[in-house]
Amino acid sequence: METIQNYAQFLELAQKDIIVVIAKTKQCNVCVPVSRRLEEILTSFPQVPLFQIYLEDVPEFQGQQLIFTVPTIVIFSEGREILRESRFVDFLKIERLLTLYTE
Repeated sequence: METIQNYAQFLELAQKDIIVVIAKTKQCNVCVPVSRRLEEILTSFPQVPLFQIYLEDVPEFQGQQLIFTVPTIVIFSEGREILRESRFVDFLKIERLLTLYTE
C-alpha cells in the first residue's frame, strides 16, 4: 500500500480509472485491522490500486474531502467519489462494487 504525501498527489491519482484510498491517523488502533482487511480484499483485484493517507500529514485532504472520522475508505473513479465507508466498514459492499466495476 502506497502512502499519499500531499494533496496534489492525491488529485493526480484520483483521475485514474479507479483507486481506493483509506484515510487514517497514526494513533488509530482500528485503522490497522481495517487496512489489513482491505489489503486482503484487494488481492482479488490487482488492477485496483490502494493508497493510504495520514490526516496528520495531509490535513488538506481531511478538509477538502470532508473526512470526519477514521478510518474512512473512499473509492474514486476518474476524479469522482463513488463509495465512502466510515468507522463501521461494510467490506461486502466494497467487494461487490469492485466486482461490478472491474468486470
